[in-house]
Amino acid sequence: MGWSRRLAVTAGAVALLTTAACSSGDSEASDDEGGGGLFAGVHDEGTEESGTESGEGAEAESGGETDGESSAGSGEPAAEDAFDECGLFPTAELATIFGVDTLHITQRLVYPDEEGGRLAGCGYFTEDVPGVSGLRIDTVAGTDEAAFFAAYEGMDTGPLEQLGDRAEVLAMTSPGGEVRTREVRVIAGSTGLRVTHTWDEVPGGLPEMPDAELGQAVALVAATALERMPADPVAPDGTPEGPCAGIDLGLAAEVLGEELGMARSVVSGTGGLRCQLTGAEASLGVTVFTAPHMVEPRRVPAGEITVADLGDGARVATDQGHLDALVNDGERMVAISALHAPAVGVLDEPRPADIELLRSVLASVGG
Repeated sequence: MGWSRRLAVTAGAVALLTTAACSSGDSEASDDEGGGGLFAGVHDEGTEESGTESGEGAEAESGGETDGESSAGSGEPAAEDAFDECGLFPTAELATIFGVDTLHITQRLVYPDEEGGRLAGCGYFTEDVPGVSGLRIDTVAGTDEAAFFAAYEGMDTGPLEQLGDRAEVLAMTSPGGEVRTREVRVIAGSTGLRVTHTWDEVPGGLPEMPDAELGQAVALVAATALERMPADPVAPDGTPEGPCAGIDLGLAAEVLGEELGMARSVVSGTGGLRCQLTGAEASLGVTVFTAPHMVEPRRVPAGEITVADLGDGARVATDQGHLDALVNDGERMVAISALHAPAVGVLDEPRPADIELLRSVLASVGG
């Protein structure tokens, strides 16, 4: 795609995103653990929160990955020619597009069956806090138009011409205006691409941008990513890295009802981490928060502790349809979220085996 066509695409997105922003002010935010939610850029899989300060990660002061690669222990594909979900852009290029000094790779994920194909995603944030992201670039290999755009059914979207086989833009604002998401979805052949920018009124994170500038930035990223996309962007399974390499996968498979054959890890320089282990239907997510401004708001009060001897006390629940644990652990907080395979059934409350899994995971990440 030449620059003249790319500029035409971004100009069209400016008008559409600006219009959508005015017409979607009462839209509800939605979360999706698999990465398909419209507010997925700030989805907190471990604690069910949203916002630029919520998510699965911990702060680090190390420099950004300006060459497009992530820091050590970040689930980088082993084969040099394998598709790298974070390899479409150097972080410095994205930072320039969105008007910030730096961006860090803070999230990697791969799911085998999302939106009609195999999803591989990369999240970025202005701080090196694994799991917390305000910008997401997701690629879905092996999908089709109906499956990829199913999430937009009934929503107020607009077509974006001259980009892929079909492109749609969406602007959503939560009822109080505290969360605003701008998204572009594009399909070309059997490859889907989603670029999502989320702003939250909580201090920090990606800056708020005027609708016209934001529309241009998101559309430019989409057009450039599509231009750079390999013919067969299937991300490899990967293996757990860093502290998450010690997770007992046999125990996890026994408790969750399925082997977790895919993995991504992001580890910061100060002990923060985000690991995502995934099977066809089950998954396990682990996040360690170390920065005080991430830790303190997540402390579990004494009156909310349900498992007193897990770490320094933890709140463990299944009321959201999956196992969620938020663990006080010295100066850290550890968030663990597990989705059981359907064969396990729906849990009314955590089972002893689930608590055993939580203890094992906590020990593996240094708890």
